[in-house]
Amino acid sequence: MSNPFAQRLQQVYPEMAIEDIQTERAAQHYAVFGINYRFVFRFARNEWGAKRLAYEAETLLPTISRAANLPVPVPVFESLERPEPVLAFIGYERIEGEPLWPESLEGLTGTEEEERAAAAIGEFLKRLHAVQLEAKPPEPDDSEEIEHLSGKQLRDMMRRWLFPVMRKELQARAEVDLKAWIAAEKESEKVLIHGAFGPAHLLWDAADERVTGVIGFGSARMGDPAADFAGILSGYGPLFFEKCLAAYGGDANLAERVRLYAKILLLREALYGAEEGHEESLAYGLEAYAQEVKE
Repeated sequence: MSNPFAQRLQQVYPEMAIEDIQTERAAQHYAVFGINYRFVFRFARNEWGAKRLAYEAETLLPTISRAANLPVPVPVFESLERPEPVLAFIGYERIEGEPLWPESLEGLTGTEEEERAAAAIGEFLKRLHAVQLEAKPPEPDDSEEIEHLSGKQLRDMMRRWLFPVMRKELQARAEVDLKAWIAAEKESEKVLIHGAFGPAHLLWDAADERVTGVIGFGSARMGDPAADFAGILSGYGPLFFEKCLAAYGGDANLAERVRLYAKILLLREALYGAEEGHEESLAYGLEAYAQEVKE
């Protein structure tokens, strides 16, 4: 078996019969793959990833699972005694369902199925944002990760990388939005947020037309609850967002921050493209932001 992660898994759990390894997915801090279409394993790619996996297994995921109305990953396998790349991992049973892409909701507008989906998502975020943790999520070692930048850091990076390729009038609008977001970030109450909430991390059963779970807690941190709702607004549009917000019990102030944060997400996408030389991300972020501020 040439896969180093599978080899490590066999060392720790020699009784596990590995019949099939599903497509591996690599992120900055983790490598993720499936085993036998039943389990999902996340391996640390660096020391920060190992530290984060230990926190998720010992504190974050068990606490969320007890509070949540939807299934979330709960580790049943782990090797965390050696916090080193490739060696540290956690594993959990695969939650059935596929990502809830926007097209999955097409044709459900105004139906009971759509209402149930919005109610489940709104209730999940309500419970998640109320979770009290004994220990807060550890801060990343790399403070330059775009999703973890403060408002002022993000503005500085945009001025350096993004503004040189933006039209002057779009720069001016971005400055206004960034100023408003920095103020909102300072004033908003910080709660436990998913951090990457949206279509890729919401699971859906197409046959039963229901939400089956939430995954992808690698970015969970203390932050503005508007950040999670911005993923709903960006992913599914204003009508479904409003249904989720109503189920959550959100007010007009939260809704306004969500709309602002959704625009910042587009600027972040463009910033990523400008900084990394990813032309597609740059073009999409700028075009979508220009359309958003035009409406």
